Amino acid sequence: MNEKAIIRILVIDDEESIRYAVDAGLEFIGDFEVHFAEDGASGIAAIKELSPDVVLLDLVLHSTSGMDVLEAIRTDPDIKRPKRVVLMTGVSDPVPIQHLEDLGIDRVLAKPFKLEQLKKALFE
Repeated sequence: MNEKAIIRILVIDDEESIRYAVDAGLEFIGDFEVHFAEDGASGIAAIKELSPDVVLLDLVLHSTSGMDVLEAIRTDPDIKRPKRVVLMTGVSDPVPIQHLEDLGIDRVLAKPFKLEQLKKALFE
């Protein structure tokens, strides 16, 4: 029995419309197990609990920021590092490109983004 593993994705974004759009896009792209967090603190807790394969992370969040989440991913011993961390942001040039790897970011996805850009962020 050779079942294809389902990719577990955690979307951390404080905007309901973005969570909804990402969910709709992911449903169109493929068969994923998608979870959501509305802020950084609940996102960190969800990463610990779910051990997602991919984290789609907003940079600007209320209270606990996207940078705080990245720091937790890098330093918290209770967190298994996701295979891919994609920073979603409406901020132009949020992080100098040479610092992405140091911060644990695999890809930056500029908001608003198209379905094809989301797909590339997940698989390329």
